[in-house]
Amino acid sequence: MKNYAAFILFLFFVNGIFAQEIELYSQFNGHYDYTAIGNTMNTAENNGGPCVILTSSSANLNLAAGQNVVAAYLYWAGSGLGDFDVTLNSTTITAERTFSFSLDADRQFFAAFTDVTNQIIAEGNSTYTLSDLDLTSIIPSYCSSGTNFAGWSIIIVYEDLSLPLNQLSIYDGFRGVSIDDNLLTFTLDNLNVIDNQGAKIGFLAWEGDESLAVEETLQINGNIVSNPPLNPADNAFNSTNSFTGAADLYNMDIDYYEIENNIQIGDTSAEITLTSGNGIVSSDFVLINNIVTVLNSQLPDATATLDLIETQCNSRTIQVDFTIGNFNSTDFLPANTPIAFYADGSLVATAFTQNDIPIDGTESGTISIIIPTSIPDDFELQIIVDDDGTGTGNVTEINEDNNSDSIQVQLLNPQIIGPLEDLFACGDMNETEIFDLSVNVPLAIGNQTNVSIGFYSSQNDADLDSDEISDFVNYENTSNPQEIFIRVESNEDPNCYVTDSFLLTVIQTPIAHTPESITVCDDYENDGMALFDLEALSSEIIGNQQNTLLSFYETENDALSGTTPISDTENYQNTENPQTIYVRVENSLLGSCFSITSFTLTVKALDPIVVLCELEKCDEGFDTATFDFNHIASQLFLGANQEITGYYISIEDADNMSNPIWNISEFENTSNPQNIYVRIDDPTGELCYRLGVFELSVGNCPPFVPQGYSPNQDGINDTFEIIGLYDVFPDFELVIFSRYGNIVYRGNNSIPEWDGTSNHGIGGRGNQVPTGTYYYVLNLHDPDYEVIKGWVYLNR
Repeated sequence: MKNYAAFILFLFFVNGIFAQEIELYSQFNGHYDYTAIGNTMNTAENNGGPCVILTSSSANLNLAAGQNVVAAYLYWAGSGLGDFDVTLNSTTITAERTFSFSLDADRQFFAAFTDVTNQIIAEGNSTYTLSDLDLTSIIPSYCSSGTNFAGWSIIIVYEDLSLPLNQLSIYDGFRGVSIDDNLLTFTLDNLNVIDNQGAKIGFLAWEGDESLAVEETLQINGNIVSNPPLNPADNAFNSTNSFTGAADLYNMDIDYYEIENNIQIGDTSAEITLTSGNGIVSSDFVLINNIVTVLNSQLPDATATLDLIETQCNSRTIQVDFTIGNFNSTDFLPANTPIAFYADGSLVATAFTQNDIPIDGTESGTISIIIPTSIPDDFELQIIVDDDGTGTGNVTEINEDNNSDSIQVQLLNPQIIGPLEDLFACGDMNETEIFDLSVNVPLAIGNQTNVSIGFYSSQNDADLDSDEISDFVNYENTSNPQEIFIRVESNEDPNCYVTDSFLLTVIQTPIAHTPESITVCDDYENDGMALFDLEALSSEIIGNQQNTLLSFYETENDALSGTTPISDTENYQNTENPQTIYVRVENSLLGSCFSITSFTLTVKALDPIVVLCELEKCDEGFDTATFDFNHIASQLFLGANQEITGYYISIEDADNMSNPIWNISEFENTSNPQNIYVRIDDPTGELCYRLGVFELSVGNCPPFVPQGYSPNQDGINDTFEIIGLYDVFPDFELVIFSRYGNIVYRGNNSIPEWDGTSNHGIGGRGNQVPTGTYYYVLNLHDPDYEVIKGWVYLNR
């Protein structure tokens, strides 16, 4: 009993083995039916039988009179990776197609296919022996699991005019059911059921055991089918051949079933379901190799062919010859079947069949189609029969997928896409150069195909297609300028052409005149850097030359290659001192036509600042004084071409000649000490300007103390005014004593000068003191001066 533990079904292994889906292989429409012959290589069921395998076996073909072979397909299969070279009645057979299936890494199975139609037709009814299927070395490893088998079968499709019109479809692949995957469902497509009377389905299955059937069924559209007693409903795969009634095929089945009650008129597909085993304990391992359906069918099968496309020069109208066929059909194709024509997928015309087209008949037609301008000149023309222009047909056909044909069409509408490019070459004194005319090829052709192009030295030559320029990649002009003519013609019709022209011009190399180098004076940072206006040299470099472009560069290589030009030419700061600047002058029409020159930028260093004598003045209050600069010139030793151009309070102002000191005779300092800069220039420009600097300093001079004053309100000498005291010595203290030693006044920077009125003492404050001599003590609180003592006479 074949009873094995659950095995994992691998779809792919390292050797690439996998199962193949059951799919339509071939289809026949007409008075067709089929039979199948074949035999096993097993001597008994592999489920407990002897583990013996044959290398050959035989079967008989017995077709009746009037049954003519149309096709014959040989299938063979077995355990292992495969034997794909066998012999059929002494004819060597090599597999044209192969199939494979794996239960696991150790149990792998194969099947093979070859079309043997010619051999079966030639040998006819006979005994057929398949030999040299040698699996003797591989079979023993499959015996323990009861999966050792081999066998062969031939499907013979025959025509019998006494039969109704049928559609016979052959599907094949390699799928299986087992304990681990005990349900297999797949769909047979491409059916056309118009009458289910006499409908049948056949199977070629491998490895089924008569003695092992656990929930084993074959279902069509959900209905269990059977053919008892040969094929019970619960043991569909039991080593039988329905065509001969044999029950000793041992691990293979060649069976067919009547299915007229399991398929409906109008069906286009059928669902096939296989079950085997309960998925728990055991199951019969079964492989499906091919399926054949025979269904009554009376349908046309329209085909369309584009026979000839005629085009005319510079016309978008094409003449199309086409053929509508009704091959591989079982009924006539009715008149007025719609036909649609598409250009690059856009509908451009429609037509209809004129007559009923019989089975295997054709009808030819011709139509003129105007191709819209929205369609390119090179397009795909497609014809579809049974299409009303919306993708919808009105005729039911055997095959709805063979209704079209297409062809690539090139309208005879050559164009020069252009515009063409005038070509320029750089010359010196001569008037001829070498030109590459091919640069205008893509401009002329664009994306056109199926056209040819030629170059000519005259319009007449271009029109006559004579004296074509042979080497247009290295063409030397014969005049300057010279007009070259181009001709684009259709490869389909050389008389369909268009022409255009372009100019060849030799341009003289522009001259880059060398300008004067530029020298400027540095500023008092003396870093050797300055700003230069290079643009100011343009007219000197170009002169009166026309159509020129000027650019400046920091290196000669950049100038030669025209890369990395100086961007800000009006405010260029040098990067070294001195620095060479390179100039490229090129023709604006041809950048490769250029010359270069150079000039130098130099930044002259300034002389050191001359330190002049210091100017000192007494403090006039708040550390300020009034200065006169007129005598400074005597310290500068000016040259014949030098002159003082201004006095400034900073180096920056002197450098920029901004914010000059306008009144040099009465300048009041703004800080103490303070530097003043004097600028000396050379109006001739031969020398750089230079600077002198002198310091202004304000000091505290001794105050002047008068010996008398008269506070009589006459506006003259009314206070005890000590010159150079207030706002000079901010911390001074003044004390006035009477002759008796009494303090009558105390003063400082915040108290007004003494006007003869007491502000202290026993004599009373605010009283006028009498005429007389008074004594003072003046403490300046300045480390440079001692306390000053003296007398003053007050006279009223």
